[in-house]
Amino acid sequence: MPFPQTHGFLFDDGPRGRVLDVPRYAFEVAFAKARRRNPPFPPWWRRYVGSWQTFAPERAGPSANDARERPLIFGLCQAWNEDDVIYATVRNLFGQGVDEVFVIDDGSDDDTAAEAAAAGATVLRQAGGAFNEVRRTERIARVIDERTASAGRPLWWIMVDADEFPRGPGRSTIRELVGTLAPEVDTVGSRVLEHYPSRSSAPEPRHHPIDELRMARPYLNPACPAGHWKHQLLHVRAPGDLRFRMGRHTIAAPPDRRPVVESRSSLLMHHFPLRGRERTERRFRQATARSGRYGAGSDKLVGQRTELRLRMLELAYEEKYELMPAMFPGQRNIGFPVHDWRELVEPAEREPHHRPGLPL
Repeated sequence: MPFPQTHGFLFDDGPRGRVLDVPRYAFEVAFAKARRRNPPFPPWWRRYVGSWQTFAPERAGPSANDARERPLIFGLCQAWNEDDVIYATVRNLFGQGVDEVFVIDDGSDDDTAAEAAAAGATVLRQAGGAFNEVRRTERIARVIDERTASAGRPLWWIMVDADEFPRGPGRSTIRELVGTLAPEVDTVGSRVLEHYPSRSSAPEPRHHPIDELRMARPYLNPACPAGHWKHQLLHVRAPGDLRFRMGRHTIAAPPDRRPVVESRSSLLMHHFPLRGRERTERRFRQATARSGRYGAGSDKLVGQRTELRLRMLELAYEEKYELMPAMFPGQRNIGFPVHDWRELVEPAEREPHHRPGLPL
């Protein structure tokens, strides 16, 4: 039973179902429900994820990159109605040493394009419409292939959603990390802290959201041996070589190109899906309306997740974290502990790469 046609696999590959997969997964779902946990990933998906990557040996200090020309790092973000945060998203990437940032404006009807341009990004306008993750991923792949071809040389691409703020490990920036990687490395995964508001949260425009939204929890992806929820830094040596898959959770490569080589170093990514209360609620309700971006789309799961986030937004601003629905596979489905994010990282990562309290 092949899955490529329904899951948008970029090289027409993907997992194949086995005879016992369906009854096995039905048992796993029932067992998870009895334990009040979310179901795990399906067995066919776990097999696929386990096949795409291998890890490069550790390498400290400057790499062979230093003997070649300076690596180019491009940032890419596809955004819809994110004018409250996109300026800071772009400035964070530049602060991490990115050379150029592209923002695909997905039919926004607010100031997303203007804010992205003000931050220094190159804005690529696209017609809006119903959300479709496969089409979105294909658009991202085209931009990467086109810009890599125009550059005429290998590029590092850092791909983010508008609510994602990655940084290098320890005290390093992404630029500094790239300079230490072994030449064979294809991708760098991200450790993720998901941030939540509290009663007193009042995020400021053009500020790093971490200045206000300090409460967070870590998310370790059980499908990645290193616990990475995202793999958002990618070394594209030629157009069509490697591509981000949907959500940037895994990397797509032609069958004869596998496995993808991942660094044992990792980024630290701060995730801010819930921000200012009124602005976030308005955006979510607009998206889930019958004629909205998610309401009119065929991917009902995205709409369901957005409805859950609406409930999470209300509870977070009441600081009722123990009642918040948890969407991560394998975890308890209701309630989780949150902490000041600085308690969740090593001391070297507690200092931000920006001046707290000031615009980026």
